[in-house]
Amino acid sequence: MNKRRSIFLSAISGNVLEYYDFTVYAVFSLAIGQAFFPSGSQVIQTLSSLSVFAVGFIMRPIGGIIFGFIADKYGRRVSLIISMLGMTMTTFTIGLIPGYSDIGYGAPILLVMMRLIQGLCISGEGAGAAIFILEHYQNLRPGFTAGIVHASNIAGTLLASFVGIILEQLFPELEFAWRFAFILGGIMGIIGFYFRLRVSETPIFEMLAEKKRTLKMPFMHVIRSSWPAMLITCCLGGSASSLVYIIKTYINIFYYEVLGFDKTTALIYLSYSSVIMMLTMPLSGYISDHIGRFKMIIIASITIVIAATPAFMLLASLEIWKQIVALTTIAMLGGFIAGTAYIFIISLFSAEERFTGVAFSYNLGVALFGGTSAVISRWLVEVTHLYHAPAFYVMITSVLFLAMAYSMKKTIIRLIDTNLKPK
Repeated sequence: MNKRRSIFLSAISGNVLEYYDFTVYAVFSLAIGQAFFPSGSQVIQTLSSLSVFAVGFIMRPIGGIIFGFIADKYGRRVSLIISMLGMTMTTFTIGLIPGYSDIGYGAPILLVMMRLIQGLCISGEGAGAAIFILEHYQNLRPGFTAGIVHASNIAGTLLASFVGIILEQLFPELEFAWRFAFILGGIMGIIGFYFRLRVSETPIFEMLAEKKRTLKMPFMHVIRSSWPAMLITCCLGGSASSLVYIIKTYINIFYYEVLGFDKTTALIYLSYSSVIMMLTMPLSGYISDHIGRFKMIIIASITIVIAATPAFMLLASLEIWKQIVALTTIAMLGGFIAGTAYIFIISLFSAEERFTGVAFSYNLGVALFGGTSAVISRWLVEVTHLYHAPAFYVMITSVLFLAMAYSMKKTIIRLIDTNLKPK
């Protein structure tokens, strides 16, 4: 295997496995709610479980600072290795935590602690893996490449969905079957850790280290010098993740708990929408290589504002073909905005501050709007009795980003033209 292919596969495989570890919780959120919270209303158990899922996002901005410091000071490779190891250990641990019936409130407390650590570790992934690959590939088809990296995030969710379907078919009556998925994630994480150990540091970081251009305090530097880029990155992180995490976490719950479908069908719908979104992301990145990052991200955002409400209205239709149209539309919308997001935000920062700027700002947006999207969506449906209520949330985050993007258009275009040029 040549060096370039080894670098690509190590970053992508690790990304898939880490996002499997982080989102497998969403696939089994109903079973986790029953295992870790007192019996009572199923809605309350589900909201409690989704709230713990959202808790994992609290640590993502903090993790962005920590892993950004490591990556911009000591190397991208070191940051990705530590991230992989931490995620693997916590995922395996979640599969072994006793339930509420065994240790009472100690169970949800331990669960929250593990989710907080997971949120910390996942901050080093995603856009971090895209930076790692792009700095090795010297920006060859950067939009398309970054789109593939983001698609590998969804591949992790898709893998979690497949595991959920298999376990539901093999052990439909086994209450603790979900634990197998977490233990499997821990085992697979060891494989990703091994691949990460075998790759070299990026040439761009090695050049910075050789010329002693690495920053002593990357976070403080990026706040002083690049706060406009941080602000727009945070807004895009919120806009893209609000829709992506509705697809990742809410679709399954909506069809099973709200509409009363069986678990397998709900997971199949989740898998289908994940596949569509995953395929759309590289296409979005490819288009951005030709028409420009700014134009592509604006088109995607405007389309979301226009199409979100009718798509979510079709989601609750009793006719299968309408459900498929809705899932396809929503997944494509998520894929088009998220597929360009990584290359867009990476283009806003110079190499010295790139990892810190991207990791903190994007994860802050994800924490504020993405991690809460599932629980807010479920709550909106419960209080409004409108199945399409989640569309309002997605539209608000998109409008917020559009307003910020147009107010800072000149600055954004200048930064994109300056950064991420072939060296």
